[in-house]
Amino acid sequence: MNILLLCDEYPPGRHGGIGTVVQMQAREMVRQGHKVTVVGFYDWGYGGENEFEDQGVKVYRFRRGLASSLLKKQDALPVRAVYRLLRTTNIFQLDIKNSLHRYYEFVERLIGEYHIDIIEMPDYNDYVRFCNSYVSFPEFSVPVIAKLHGSLTYIGYMNGKDIPPHWQQMEHDILLQADAVCSVSHYRADIANKIGEYNGEIDVLYNGIDTSIIGDYNTKYSSRIVFTGSLTENKGIYQLIKAWNIVKDRAPDAELYLFGKGPIERIREGLTATAKSSVHFKGHVDRASLFQYLGEAQAAIFPSYAESFALAPMEAMACGIPIIYTSRTSGPELIVNEVDGLLVDPGDVEAIASQILKLLGDKDLAKKLGLAGKKKIEKDFDISVVVAKHIEYYKQLLVKYG
Repeated sequence: MNILLLCDEYPPGRHGGIGTVVQMQAREMVRQGHKVTVVGFYDWGYGGENEFEDQGVKVYRFRRGLASSLLKKQDALPVRAVYRLLRTTNIFQLDIKNSLHRYYEFVERLIGEYHIDIIEMPDYNDYVRFCNSYVSFPEFSVPVIAKLHGSLTYIGYMNGKDIPPHWQQMEHDILLQADAVCSVSHYRADIANKIGEYNGEIDVLYNGIDTSIIGDYNTKYSSRIVFTGSLTENKGIYQLIKAWNIVKDRAPDAELYLFGKGPIERIREGLTATAKSSVHFKGHVDRASLFQYLGEAQAAIFPSYAESFALAPMEAMACGIPIIYTSRTSGPELIVNEVDGLLVDPGDVEAIASQILKLLGDKDLAKKLGLAGKKKIEKDFDISVVVAKHIEYYKQLLVKYG
């Protein structure tokens, strides 16, 4: 099968969860004998090569008309000022509209050149947030699957914030013109129906992870708890910190390792004097190091308020340690409570502390849950299993729309 994946954040380079998911999916599709092309509509300051190959995946970065290396450092104050100016003066808007037309022609050329059978694209398209009025997305000549990860409409709803109506309409219309819509979880699909983002049939294709890159870890630090992810309110970091103060009072040897970026000083302010020295902010580390920390820990915790279907909990499970996951959002789709992990309400600080203390105090339970979780990931969520389900789904759609 010849597959085209649309992705505006394919690694290496600045990317989030969608970029990681698409890369794993693309690589595995190639390993399973399919031809995969990835093309993205890239931000003005995005660096890297225009064209390269990644483990057999052909990757193209289509640049918008105003693309320039001068716009690369988006965190720099002068670049932020330029972005603001170009956005408010509608220069970005005009460039997006013109560039999308050229992007359509570019993609159609690839469709012909690589004999593309089907396209998969995400619901989140970063250019939308730079539009001051409605801009339509092109319709392609082969069947298109739109996958629900986390659109601007969804993110706005989850954060209780209104987003511009034309953003919502642009994202809604992308879903409407797709030949099929799928979601990374039932939870995400239910939200799409609930808020009127999309009211048609939504299939579910879960994310997966590459378990082959995760080693076996014999050393265990029985007092270590790990958190991985953005250090943000949505990920439950502040509730975790409050719970950790309780944990530290009852388990003096306990240590908490936090991997991710966020407002460290603000987070530290929530810790008691007793707890502060036991919390280690590790920032961003390479994947091998992260898996090593996870594999040697007693447990990992993810008390999130907003998850479509996260990779981080699955990675911890694949490392063989028990996880404490959110009982909200998509958590129950991954974990059966007290069978292959523990679930907790992220808003209940006492419950978070209690679940952590349970795994710190009961090594047999921790080992049992860790082994069960690892087996579940290998059986149901290894990327090879997940991609095989995607391919079967694509084939069914091609019969229907071919």
